[in-house]
Parts: sequence; structure tokens; C-alpha cells
Amino acid sequence: MNEDELRALTFSHRAARLTMAGVATGLFEVVADTPRTAGEVAAACGLAPRGASALLEALAALGVLERERGAFVATPAAQAVFCEKGAASRRHTVLHDLWHTGLWARLEESLVSGRPITDRSRDPFLTRPDVLARFFPNLALAMAETSRGEAGALAEQLALPAFGRVLDLGGGAGQFARAIADAHPDAEVVLFDLPPVIAASGGVAHPRIHAVAGDFLRDPIDPAGAGYDRVLLSRILMGLDDARAVELLGRVRAVLRPGGVVDVIELRRGEGVAGRVAALLDVDMLLLTGGAVRSAEELRALLAAAELHPGEPRSLGRLFVRIEARS
Repeated sequence: MNEDELRALTFSHRAARLTMAGVATGLFEVVADTPRTAGEVAAACGLAPRGASALLEALAALGVLERERGAFVATPAAQAVFCEKGAASRRHTVLHDLWHTGLWARLEESLVSGRPITDRSRDPFLTRPDVLARFFPNLALAMAETSRGEAGALAEQLALPAFGRVLDLGGGAGQFARAIADAHPDAEVVLFDLPPVIAASGGVAHPRIHAVAGDFLRDPIDPAGAGYDRVLLSRILMGLDDARAVELLGRVRAVLRPGGVVDVIELRRGEGVAGRVAALLDVDMLLLTGGAVRSAEELRALLAAAELHPGEPRSLGRLFVRIEARS
């Protein structure tokens, strides 16, 4: 990385924060396909005229907006990524990242202690009731946004017995559950997640997906007592410290049918884009939960500690690693 790239890197948090503000205020929706003046944006988004003007000019300077005769309109790429109905929408992911910015402002505390920030009494977002009510449902949608391609690929790879039973544990908005149910028409799929997530997903609205609300570290994860042929854990272990990860894997092992398989999907550590994403989100886990984005060998060690027998890691899409483990 050269000097210019390093300077741009240290300056880039401003650009990220501006795009987050555009998403949070609804600015991108307002200028999605119709040029709007600063006054019109201020009125529509509840901004001060000075604030609207500053934000619009900055986003235009970044190339996110285009100017048209004194007005501003989103670029096609910005429409696709930052708007709710965009073809490649990452709106929920951006909001999730925005709500973490208060913790990132206190990064040095976690670097010194090695523990997450638990005192959030002065956090600009995580003390707001409206944000707290939306946090987990929004997280579920953000996870779905970032695993669109992987869900279909996994569903096609899964080997299930006839009329198999599958648990998508912490499955959020049901991206993987839907893909598995569609690819395996005789399978029964159970989606288990927190009550606000299940409520926000509307029960997934699929005839062969049964939604169960609960805390997977405390509540029964197989209320019917029928056992599972497959249990999917997609980006669940990264949110847990080692002790809780092993505890959860032990609970999963206890509900596997004979010959049952646990599928662990996590971000892939290493080089390139995947390694960069994994390293940055590892810091997110340190700040937020005390979890970690682990290497494949570290994941295999957790599985072994829970008396599961992991196979060799395999890539899933550009960013993820998948490990199958048997009891």
C-alpha cells in the first residue's frame, strides 16, 4: 500500500459515515429516481436545510449522487445498494454497521481489556429504544443480504435422507431455510431464532418451514423431541466466546439423529478479500459480544471439544468456509 492509499484509508471513515447517514435518514429513497433539491430533501427527511445541503454535496463529491440542474439524484449503483428495494440492497447491513459506530469509537478500550464493551449507557445508538427494538430483526435481514448466493449453493450440496428433518439454528430471516425447503421438497425445516426475529419474519411464510422462537442457549431447540438429520449454524459461533460456542455445539449434538450432521458456516480467515472481511468483523465481535471470527482449525477444535467429529473445511462462495461434523 503506497502513501496515497494510506492517506485515503485513514480518511475513509468520513465517507462511510456519510453513506450511513444517507441510508439512516432515508435520503437515498427520496432521491432514488427523481432529482430533488436540498430544500425538498430537508423537508422529506426531517433535516435542517444546512444539514441537507452538506450531506448532499458530500455524497455528490463522493460520486454516490449526481447533480442535475441544482438538484441531486442517486446513481444507479447507489439505488441498487442503498435503497430498500434495490436489486443488490445492503440497506440493513449498512444500518447494522451504523449502530456499531459508538462501540468502534471506544475500540482502544477493548484492545486493552480484550473484552467487549458492556457499558453502553452513553452509546448514541444502543441506548435508543427504537434502535434496540429493530436491532435483531434488522440483523437477521442484514445476514440475509450478505448470504444470498451461498444459501442456494448450500441447499444444492446438502445430502438429506428421505423426509429428513433440518434445523436452521439462529436462521434469522430464513434465507437458508427457504433454500433448503425449496431444494428438498420432502424435508421438514425448522427455523429457530429469537422472538423478535421470528415475529419480524412473519413466521417465514413457507408451508414446510416451522418457525420456533427462543434463546438457543437456554430454551429447548427440539421441542418436538424428534431429532434432526442436519443442523445448520451459519455465522452463529462467531458471536460466542469459546465456552459458549462449545456449550451450544453440545446442545446441538444432543438433538442429532443417528448419523446426523452439523453444518458450520463461518467467514473464512486468510488472504484476499475474504481474509480482509473476516479480520475486520473479528474486531466487531471483540467489541460487541466477545466472540471471534475463527480460523478453520480453530472451528474444528471447538467441534472436537463438543465431542463432534469435523471433516475437512470447504469454501462456500467468496467469503465463507463450511465444515461438516458428525456425532
